[in-house]
Amino acid sequence: MKILHAMSGNPFGGTELAFERTVTALASEDVEQCVINRADPDRKERLSACSIEPIELAFRKRFDFSSKRRLNNEIRAFGPDLIVSWTSDVSAQVESHSAKHLAYIGDEFPVTKIQGCDHLFVASQKRLDRITGAGWPVDRISLLPLIIPSDALPSISRRKFFTPDTAKLIVVVASLREESCLTVLFEAVARISGLYLWIVGEGPLREELEDRALEIGIKPRARFVGWRYDASALIGAADLVVCPAEKDDVGSHVREAWACTKPVIAANSLGARLLINHRDNGILVPIDDPRSMAEAIKWLLQDLSLSQRLAEAGRAAFENSHTTAATVPKYLSTFRSIVRGGAGATVLS
Repeated sequence: MKILHAMSGNPFGGTELAFERTVTALASEDVEQCVINRADPDRKERLSACSIEPIELAFRKRFDFSSKRRLNNEIRAFGPDLIVSWTSDVSAQVESHSAKHLAYIGDEFPVTKIQGCDHLFVASQKRLDRITGAGWPVDRISLLPLIIPSDALPSISRRKFFTPDTAKLIVVVASLREESCLTVLFEAVARISGLYLWIVGEGPLREELEDRALEIGIKPRARFVGWRYDASALIGAADLVVCPAEKDDVGSHVREAWACTKPVIAANSLGARLLINHRDNGILVPIDDPRSMAEAIKWLLQDLSLSQRLAEAGRAAFENSHTTAATVPKYLSTFRSIVRGGAGATVLS
């Protein structure tokens, strides 16, 4: 099977991470891939490490006729069985070809830009329901879990971010936006003396959140480390992982914590509660409740036996259903079904 992936994207983000993880996971499978993306030297280096040499286009936001022309020329030259467009602007630029056209849909559903697609795929039931509610046929949508690497990277040294080895450390991976509810976590951390916090992520509210951390009094113990493609190396350095987002419908950060065998505390959002069995493989706390979150953090930091048991149970849950050995075959099965001309009506979770 020949697959062509195309994405404009930014240097970092959830869609960009899903794109890279999918492409690199499929690199070890019996498929031939062509990757077209917006020029990015760091991304090129990461993909090259997996023997993938991307074709880089400008993908400017407006009136970029040259990128559209070259994109479609590259599609014709490669002759794929399946075109996977990862961003809606690229989906709109793909012309009619003999190959099937599959588009990834993230947080937004840009109807006008995906009308030429044969099929869509999403990472959560909530997103699928939103798309079908807008009139897209359910037999032309597949639900595929985001690919999470099965093997964690070696833990990064705490000294890199000026954190004592003897201190208790929690890590949160999040987009720095309002819906990530990081101020709730900040208020929880403020209730626990000596606790350090690494915030792994980037977003439009970074400056505002740094100011808020200063106001609350945790700035000396908080490290805004930016977006990291090696997030598992930072998670590995933590005592526990916290997921405070109230509107998380995917739960990818819970699974990332599990993959690193770390105990996880999560707000009772849709994605988290579909994964976590409370007090079995993680802890759920009420949404927007810093006091409950602080109590849960103190509980796990003090009860090391419980913390270890939750971490091991989380890793077991990950190995049971969420490793690349479990998720990649779902992608290949769905892709082959679409290529064969089937509607792909089977929704895979």
